[in-house]
Amino acid sequence: MIIKDYLEKSTALLRRIAESESARIESAAELVAEAFAAGRTIYIFGCTHSAILAEDVFYRAGAPAFWRPLWGPGMSIATTPGFLTSAAEHNEELGRSIVECSQLGKDDVLVVASTSGKNAAPLAVAEAALARGAKLVIISSSAYRQQRGNHSRLPNLWALEDKALFIDNHVPEGDASIEVGDVRMGPLSTIAGSFIMHALSAMSIEKLQAMGIDAPVFLSSNAPGGRERNEKLMSRPEIRASYMLP
Repeated sequence: MIIKDYLEKSTALLRRIAESESARIESAAELVAEAFAAGRTIYIFGCTHSAILAEDVFYRAGAPAFWRPLWGPGMSIATTPGFLTSAAEHNEELGRSIVECSQLGKDDVLVVASTSGKNAAPLAVAEAALARGAKLVIISSSAYRQQRGNHSRLPNLWALEDKALFIDNHVPEGDASIEVGDVRMGPLSTIAGSFIMHALSAMSIEKLQAMGIDAPVFLSSNAPGGRERNEKLMSRPEIRASYMLP
């Protein structure tokens, strides 16, 4: 029963995203494809569990080679004690510093993933990116649209709606989707975010192919021909630049 319930909630959410957000995902894909074709860099930022989305598309079989995560200290649950990641994502100055210490520039594209959109660090990252002239795509949930977080001025990422392209992941408040006794479980934000990111990636590659640009997509090194293709891909100057290689 739990598996069936979770499956139904997950598939219903993915269907809703596909039906209501496809035009916005396609618009984001156009931004990404045009930026890559123009020699710009494509970044993604998330903190704590949203950082999983950056990891999910970076150096990944079946994903574009152009994604460059904006890594920040304390932002990944994989490398930082849990409660410390919460402190880091509340740190507005840290968010600004992540952009200030990056190569993010004018007309680059940055995807910021934050389901609640309330924490100061992703808000500061988004603001700093806009100040540098980057094109901003935000993945967040409208369930939190009226809530205020811990940024010194802005209530949440939705305050930047007129300056960014928003993709609503439709994740319910609190993230959990199923009842297990007297507790709620079954988070949906990673499932929704991964679906959005890989759909965005695939649509971006489709648009690049339509421009006549060879698809910069990694294959599994465990599949026949994968290692050879990946080595050839990593010899391309624009891809080496994405990985900050000489």
